[in-house]
Amino acid sequence: MLDIFHNEPEIRTFAPGEFLFRQGEDPVHHMFAILDGEVQIDRDGRVLADLKPTDLVGEMALIDAQPRSASAKALTAVRAAVVTEKRFLFLVQQHPSFSLAMLRMLTQRLRANLES
Repeated sequence: MLDIFHNEPEIRTFAPGEFLFRQGEDPVHHMFAILDGEVQIDRDGRVLADLKPTDLVGEMALIDAQPRSASAKALTAVRAAVVTEKRFLFLVQQHPSFSLAMLRMLTQRLRANLES
């Protein structure tokens, strides 16, 4: 899935310890595709996941237009593609494999948090 994000027009970099976004922030109508580095997802001080290249982060607020449900912090130097809502909708409509990969990712994260 990562291949489709390498040519995104906007790539952001984050230093270790820098937040990609914080819990409670209003949605900004974008998510990130992690290209390099590691990102930790935290909710109310509880670590939910450690993400790596090929993972997506921030998709929930993009999908439901609600405030960010968790914080995302760079554990290492991170390079991430900004995926706008328009681009996300295009991928969902034009690439069924992207939609299936997203569903699998969300299901894996949900299962992991139910088991912990």
